[in-house]
Amino acid sequence: TIFLFCEGALVLVFANTASLEGAIVVMVFFSLFVQAAEGSSYGIVPYVDPPSTGSIAGIIGAGGNSGAVAFGMGFRNLEYKDAF
Repeated sequence: TIFLFCEGALVLVFANTASLEGAIVVMVFFSLFVQAAEGSSYGIVPYVDPPSTGSIAGIIGAGGNSGAVAFGMGFRNLEYKDAF
């Protein structure tokens, strides 16, 4: 949850950054927190159900892909101006 909070804070800082250099620096730190949050999700997989580690890892991995498809389908129905 700390990583997610930092992600949200850095997105707000990124949105209000005036220069390209500052935006790149903020984006690098944002990326570090994103990777840390994802790592914490995958890090608990072996402890959920040790005999089913592969199945649980597959479900977690597929969750990201299905979320990306759902997000893409949602944006497909919007006008370009509204989506961006």
